[in-house]
Amino acid sequence: MAETPDGAVLSARTLPRVTPRADSDGPDHTQAAPTPDWIGEARSLISHETARHLAPAASRPVHELTELEMTLIWAWRHAGPEDARTWINQRLDEEWTPLDLLSALLPSDRAPFPLIDNDTLQSLNALIGLEGLYNRFGPLLDAPDPDSSQDEHRQRILQALREHRARNTGQTT
Repeated sequence: MAETPDGAVLSARTLPRVTPRADSDGPDHTQAAPTPDWIGEARSLISHETARHLAPAASRPVHELTELEMTLIWAWRHAGPEDARTWINQRLDEEWTPLDLLSALLPSDRAPFPLIDNDTLQSLNALIGLEGLYNRFGPLLDAPDPDSSQDEHRQRILQALREHRARNTGQTT
């Protein structure tokens, strides 16, 4: 199923829905059953196939990511968050910038919803790692005034990250 990009997205999104979660709130959550081997094997295979599908994107600027490639990146967090994090951080070390990546991954038309809600923040943590993301933004998040040279979408991303960082670390925005 994961041999095609669309199949990889579908399987990455389906696997967590059909497998038991270790943090389940069920009545027997204290005696959770061990994870069957096939689940680990499926995650590994889906993650491997996702990396293969994204290989061409690794050599292109982030603004050239296709819609399907962005969907693959988001879905990857379900099957192989460690692999996704490594791959994304390698891109950020080489050519991509964190603001370009978030500008591509986060739709600008989420109104009336927040640009970065708690679910999105958890997903970004799985994909990149929040502490590493905050560190990569460095002075951009520490600046008291938004950079007026940035477009509105980028300013909103920076402001949302400032607010989330302040709320989670006690820093002021």
